Amino acid sequence: MKKNLTIIALLFINWTIQAQITDTLNEQASPKGGVNKLAVKFFGIDFSKEQRLILEDKEIEFIFEITEEGEPTLSEINGVSDPSIIDSLENKATTIDNFNPGIRNGVAVPSIYFMRLSFPKYEMVPGDFRPQQGSVYKKLRLEDFEYIKTSNSRFDMLIGGMANQFIGSPANHLGFGGGMKVDIGFTTKSNYIFGLNMSFYGNPLKQEYPLNTNREQLKAPPTLLVGAIAGRWFGKFSIQAELNFAVQNVTERIGDNDPEWEQLRGWSPGLVVNYPIRIGKRQPLYYYGTPTVLENNLNLHFGLRHLSLSIPEASGFMAELGISYRMTLKEIEEYKLKEYVVMYNQKRAIL
Repeated sequence: MKKNLTIIALLFINWTIQAQITDTLNEQASPKGGVNKLAVKFFGIDFSKEQRLILEDKEIEFIFEITEEGEPTLSEINGVSDPSIIDSLENKATTIDNFNPGIRNGVAVPSIYFMRLSFPKYEMVPGDFRPQQGSVYKKLRLEDFEYIKTSNSRFDMLIGGMANQFIGSPANHLGFGGGMKVDIGFTTKSNYIFGLNMSFYGNPLKQEYPLNTNREQLKAPPTLLVGAIAGRWFGKFSIQAELNFAVQNVTERIGDNDPEWEQLRGWSPGLVVNYPIRIGKRQPLYYYGTPTVLENNLNLHFGLRHLSLSIPEASGFMAELGISYRMTLKEIEEYKLKEYVVMYNQKRAIL
């Protein structure tokens, strides 16, 4: 019995060895690195949007002729007839590596290799465009979106100039002038505005203030307002209240410690109406971790303020009218990318 089992075991081992030798002596041609590596070469072609639409759900058959040295030649393409697509596939085929050649009885022989690929139809996937913007392929344009819905939450920075005119007692001393302003504002989802303001004015001196000083008063006393703003957006325009610390230099300051320097100080509450007019196209971007839309605006504003300064002659109302540049960053609340953008991104992800 043991002798019979030994004979059977030897026969089995001999059959296994012979099968392995036969497999080694006879092999089909195959791409080096496997069929997946070969397929990625063709999936990675940068087809146009129109070509992608032609290829959607198409199964394409590739027929390669393989020489004894393993050199492949793409001889036939079945399943697509568009000449530009065929040219792209044939050009890509010239860049692929040599195959493992076919082996018959231990000798390399010419052979044929078949491969079928199906180009998928790309669908919109949930998520945001942060990876795309940050690292995957390129900046998105407004044209790449089916739609964008922005939140009321926004950041505004405004810089520009204005003309101003004092009303009442200050108008007896200061004439028509102008200046510049800078606003920084944050808007909540409820459309409420909070921020900071700085305005600077220069008005020609018409008549000197009644001050106890021997110094000549400046020909255009500068006025500076610095403070906080709070307001609300009402559709396309905003109304904001301001509370500013106010200073007005009346005489020249000589040195750091100048006891005869005349500077008027006080407070200035005000009310300002802004009306921005968008210029150019909006631009989507990825700003500090949040999908955002950048808008450039021409801002028109009208303001009415009251200055309460050190002396009654300098205290009164001031009206201003200005034009400024307003940069706006609006948070994106909801959006949908166009199909070709998602398709392109997924192709890059495969690579």
